[in-house]
Amino acid sequence: MKKALCLFLAALCLAALPGCGSAGDVIDYGLVFVNRSDAVIVEVVVDFQDRNGGTRNADSSPLKRGETFGFEAGEYPVTVYVYDKVANDVVEGALAQTTIREAPPEGERWYVTARDGAAGLNLLTSTQMPDPD
Repeated sequence: MKKALCLFLAALCLAALPGCGSAGDVIDYGLVFVNRSDAVIVEVVVDFQDRNGGTRNADSSPLKRGETFGFEAGEYPVTVYVYDKVANDVVEGALAQTTIREAPPEGERWYVTARDGAAGLNLLTSTQMPDPD
C-alpha cells in the first residue's frame, strides 16, 4: 500500500505540475535520474531501504532524451530500476537496474544516467551531472 501511494503521488506530481522533476527542479533532490538514451523508458522506480517511489509521464508516454527527474533520498542502499512499461512497483522485467550501496559524500548527490550501449541500456552512477549529448 505504501509503495502504491508513493507511486501515485509521483504520478500526480507529474500530471499537476508542469516541469515537476525537470532539470531546473532537481536542486533539492538526493538522487537524480538523467536520460541520455534513445531507449523506450516509460517508468523509473527507486527502492531505498526505508521508502520507494517512481516517476513517469502523466500519459505514460516514453521519457524523452535529456529529461531529468529528481528523487528524495532515503536510507541507502538504493536500487534504481528502469522499465519500458508502466510498472507501478518493483517488478520483474526491468530494462536495466543498478544498486548504489552508500549515500553520496556530504553536500553531493548521485546522478544515475541512462545511456545506450552495445548490449542494451546502461545505467552509470556518478556524483557529477553528465554532459549533455
